[in-house]
Formats: sequence, C-alpha cells, structure tokens
Amino acid sequence: MIAKLKGTVDEIHPTELILDVKGVGYGLTIPVSTYEKIHPGGDVSLYVHTFHKDDQFRLFGFFSKVERDLFVALINVSGIGPAMAISLLSGMAPERLIDAVKQGNIAALTRIPGIGKTKAEKLVFELKRRLSRLERIARPLSAIDSSSSDAIEALVSLGFNESDSSRCVAALVSDNPDITIEEIIKEALKILA
Repeated sequence: MIAKLKGTVDEIHPTELILDVKGVGYGLTIPVSTYEKIHPGGDVSLYVHTFHKDDQFRLFGFFSKVERDLFVALINVSGIGPAMAISLLSGMAPERLIDAVKQGNIAALTRIPGIGKTKAEKLVFELKRRLSRLERIARPLSAIDSSSSDAIEALVSLGFNESDSSRCVAALVSDNPDITIEEIIKEALKILA
C-alpha cells in the first residue's frame, strides 16, 4: 500500500494531480483544500490513501495527515464513498466538518455540492456515532484527553450510555488529574453500575 509520496507536481487541477516521483507519474485525486496549498512544478510531499475495491484502484492525496485520516474515517461510514468524502473535505475544513456534525448543522452540510438535505441528515446521524474518533483525528489529544476518551470507549463497549460515561469520566478526571485509565474505568464501573 502507498502511504506517502514525495515528488514534483507535473499537472494539477482542482481535484486531480499528477505527481512525478523520480520519473513515474502518479495520478492522485485530491480535495480542493490540498489543491490550494500546492503549485505546478513545485516539490510536494502528500499523504496517500490507496483505495482498492473490485475493479477500482485509485490513489487519493492529501496535504495533511489529518485530512487523510478523516477521509479514511468518512469512507468507512455506510453510504459515504470516496467521491463524497472528497466533496466533504473540499467543502469544509476538518474542524468545521466535525463541528457541523456535532451541532447537527444540516444547513452547513447542504452548502457542499452534491449534499442535499436528506443526505446531510443521514451524514449527521451516521457521523455522530463516530464523533469521538473524528474529534481525535481533527485535533491532537493531550494524555488526559486520550485516557478519558479511551475510558469512555471502554465503558460504551461494556454497554454503558456514552453521555453518562462521558460525564462520569469527566468528573473523575477533574477530581484527580493524575488518575490512570485503569483507575478511571474501575471507579466509573462502581459509579455507573
């Protein structure tokens, strides 16, 4: 699998480019946000997602690791293919996209070409369930945030409600900032059970 390419931009269009890597031209599909950051003839290093399905083999290039990771998270959602994921990333910065999902902002999503009201509602519904993962991708977490997030995921996987788990973990961490993930889960189980 190709994960990163570094070379010279041979040709570029808003959603496609040819990257010359030591004489081999790689065709990549890119979001507009990546297009805006690179110039024809310039050297660039792109994060790549290799997409292979049935008779399709495509490379998707991204200027930042955050965009690539968000693209991968998006295409893993039922009903979102690579073309729609590129449209979403082209239409909104990762942080704004996650904010729109978090707030259920259907209007912001429908401003993206190809996303109607019904599709926007489905996106919000599907992506809200993956919100903690998407937020981790869009912003680096501190050690406390990471432990809290992992503890919440563990509690949810044990069958507890996500919002109750979040409140409980937040209270435990605010009372004792040095608490370990094992202690968080142990204490949360006592409280939630």
